Amino acid sequence: MPWATNGFCSRLDVVVSVKRARIECIVCRTCSVRAKISAKRSRAASVAAEQARSSSATAIVEACGPAWYGSGSVRERVVITGIGCISSFGLGHAALADAVASGASGISAITAFDTSACRSHLAATIRGFDPAAFIPPMKLRRFDAVSRVAVASARLLFEHARREVGPGAADDVGIALGTYTAGLDSVVEYVGGLTDHGPTGVPAILFSNTVSNAPASLCAIEFGLRGPNVTFNLREASSPAAIAFAVGVVRDRRAAAMVCGGADCVEETFFKVHDRFRALSPMRDGDEGARPFDRRRNGYVLGEGGYLLLLEAKSAAERRGAQPYGEVLGVGAAASAAALNDWPADRSGVVRAMRLALTDAGLAADNVGAVVAASNGAPRLDKLESDAIADVFGARTVPVASVKGAVGESGAAAAAGIVLALRSMAEGSIVPTVGLAEPDPECAVAASGASQAVAGETFLVNAVACGGTAYSLAIRAARA
Repeated sequence: MPWATNGFCSRLDVVVSVKRARIECIVCRTCSVRAKISAKRSRAASVAAEQARSSSATAIVEACGPAWYGSGSVRERVVITGIGCISSFGLGHAALADAVASGASGISAITAFDTSACRSHLAATIRGFDPAAFIPPMKLRRFDAVSRVAVASARLLFEHARREVGPGAADDVGIALGTYTAGLDSVVEYVGGLTDHGPTGVPAILFSNTVSNAPASLCAIEFGLRGPNVTFNLREASSPAAIAFAVGVVRDRRAAAMVCGGADCVEETFFKVHDRFRALSPMRDGDEGARPFDRRRNGYVLGEGGYLLLLEAKSAAERRGAQPYGEVLGVGAAASAAALNDWPADRSGVVRAMRLALTDAGLAADNVGAVVAASNGAPRLDKLESDAIADVFGARTVPVASVKGAVGESGAAAAAGIVLALRSMAEGSIVPTVGLAEPDPECAVAASGASQAVAGETFLVNAVACGGTAYSLAIRAARA
C-alpha cells in the first residue's frame, strides 16, 4: 500500500485503500509497533475511508517514537554493507575480484545454444552455479533464469551483510533491480507455445515470468522485503539506474536499507538479435573479442550475472554493528539524443552525468582517484566516453578501467564494476582493463591492461545505454 510520512510516527500519513476492510501501517523498528485498525470497528477509519472515496484524502494514524521513513528533511549517508555476486568466475565477490585482478576474462564460447549460424560465438556466461543450492525445488520450477540468479545473489548478499531477513524482519528493507533480459526466455517460450498450440497449449505458470519485474518481486517474496520494490530496464544502464533510485530512498529515510544492482542472463533470441544487427564483436571483420579502448576493438561481447549491493543508512548500519565496504556519495543522470539501437552521437550526456554526480557528492574532479568506464569495445562508445572523461578532468590524468572485457556487457555490468572497484580501490589500485593490449591513441585515457595505482579511495562508475541514457555514480571505498 502506498504511504509516506513527515518523519515522525506521530504523524504517519497512510493512503487508505477502499478495497480492503482495514488500514495497515508499518511504523518504526525502534518501538516495533504495528497499527492495525479495522474499518468495521473504528469510526475514525470509516470516516477516513469515506473521505478517500470522495476526495482521496489521507488518514492520520497516531503512534509513537521516531520513524525511519521521512519526507527528505533529513539526508542520511548511504553506505554499502553487503555484496552478493554470481558471475562467469563462479560464486561470490571474492572469486570475481581475484580473477579480474589477475587479468582473467570470463568470456568463452557459448555452449547453451547453437551459434553455428552466427557471426558471434562468445559470451561471459555464469559458471559454477547450481540454483537448487539456493532455491527449494518446488519454488525453483516457478523461477525463470534471471529470477534464479537474482534470488541466489540476494541470498549471498544477506549472508555477506549478516542481516536477518524473512517474515517480520524486513519491513524497512526494499529492492531496486536493474535488468535488461528478465522475462525474455519466458516470453519466447510463451509466445512460441501460443503460436504453435493456442491458449490451451501454454503452461499458465509461464505468464507470471513474462514481466521484467518478476525477479525483484520473487526476491521480495523469498526474503520478506516489504519496502519499495522497483525494477529498471534501461538497457546497459539498468543497474546504475536501480542503484541511484535506491540511494534516494535511503537518503530520504523512506527505507533503512535497499537491495540494489542488476541481474541478467544471455538468452538465445536476445543474443541472436544482437548478432543479426552486427552489434557484437566481430561486427564486420577482425577477431572476435571484447577489447575496450584497444585499437583493434570491433564490438562488444554480451555477459550475464547477478551483482547486488545492500545499501543502508549509515546510522542504521552503525546501530547493528555492520561493516561498511564503501559509501555512495553522489549520483548523476543525463542523456544525449541517439537512435534507439545506437550509442549517443555526442558526449554531452556523459559529461553532464559525471558532473552531476560530483556536484551531488560535493566533490571536485581532483578528488576522484579513478573512473570505471562504460566503454565495452564498441568503436564509437569508447571514443565518446574517452572525450567525455577528458572534458571533466581536463589536463589531469586520471586512471581509467573498464570491466567489460572480463564480465561482458549487460544491464548488470556497471554493478559488477562497483563490486570490483570497491575492493581494488580499498587496496590502492584500480582493476586492469582486460582485453586491452594495444591502446588506441584516439582514446586519450589512462587505461591499462594491468592494475594501476590510485590516489585515494573515491571513484566514478559510468554507464551509457543505447538510446542515449547516461549514469554516473560517485563512490568511496572503505580503507582495507
